[in-house]
Amino acid sequence: MQSGNKNFQIFFVLGAPGSGKGTQIKLLAEKLGFFHFVSSRIGKEYIESYNDAETKKQKERYESGLLWDSSWILRIIKEKTEELIGDGGKYKGIIYDGSPRTLFEAKELLSFLAGKVGKENIKVIEIDADENELKNRIKNRLILEKRIDDKEEVFQIRIKEYKKETLPALEFLKNSIGVIKINGNQSINKVHEEIMQKLNYDNCEIC
Repeated sequence: MQSGNKNFQIFFVLGAPGSGKGTQIKLLAEKLGFFHFVSSRIGKEYIESYNDAETKKQKERYESGLLWDSSWILRIIKEKTEELIGDGGKYKGIIYDGSPRTLFEAKELLSFLAGKVGKENIKVIEIDADENELKNRIKNRLILEKRIDDKEEVFQIRIKEYKKETLPALEFLKNSIGVIKINGNQSINKVHEEIMQKLNYDNCEIC
């Protein structure tokens, strides 16, 4: 039996490193009243708060450009999600930034969330940009923001990890509930407009 808030919406926004998904999620969250769920931030907050052997291992993986172990990050995501869904209507939904990142996460998270809000309230958005565009954006971001995970060698690892781990997750979600594909080579405003249109929020009543 399903339980939870059936008016609560769930969006997964997926895309390769540099695709601009973080920017788009921020815009959507602000406009729609959703919680911007940054999995990396939730994970980093956790590893900054704990110092056990498993947490240290996950910190090393993250700093080297590898994904966190799926079972570890999934546990943390579920705990935070439960908290948000039961938060008394503070948010109208959750937009996941960077989750799920593996096939295991996709299967587990889809099942978990379908039981909470119903599969019909879950949407998947793929921001698709070509690799040359991604590389240029990452180079510019490294210059401006000096993010450790934007270094060339780390970026290459992250791209390989995305293709190896996340694309199968995306394919699973596509076959399970469908994927809304967005042209990520456009400007920020154009990408946002396309997302809103394809979500049928271009004349949004809940914004």
